[in-house]
Amino acid sequence: MKTIYRDDDASVDTCPHLFKELHEKFFKDRTHTVAVLMKDLWNNHALFYYLLIAKNLSVELHGWEHLDYSTMTYDECLRDLKLSLDYWNTNATRMLKRELQADKQITTFFAPWNRESDNIKKACNDLGLKFCAVKEGEWQGYNIKSFHWWSTMNNDFTI
Repeated sequence: MKTIYRDDDASVDTCPHLFKELHEKFFKDRTHTVAVLMKDLWNNHALFYYLLIAKNLSVELHGWEHLDYSTMTYDECLRDLKLSLDYWNTNATRMLKRELQADKQITTFFAPWNRESDNIKKACNDLGLKFCAVKEGEWQGYNIKSFHWWSTMNNDFTI
């Protein structure tokens, strides 16, 4: 069974140098899946660019902001997810000056706090996104292991 190393909460406030150091130290031969908070991410140009070009790095969605999508209406969920996907695609295309390659397109929504509802699942489905509310354990044939990029900066972090 393959493992998804789910790294939550990368955002406009993420230090690109520390993020790059983590990615290069732990994920040279594995795919590192980062669930990003999209609001204002473009303003962190160094991180945005690194997310676009790094090998073995899958960019997925954690939301526009770190909200509890399980409490939102369908329309609110759909609006936030669509806003996030459009923001990623528009700014990525602008930065790369070409269309996104398949390996950098967002395909999965990793729910904040791993909370779910019919509304967020339906919004994901309607936008062609897979929905994951698993923090640790099996999901769609994968073993999920979760962490936050900023919690790995000590010497005790191992995969």
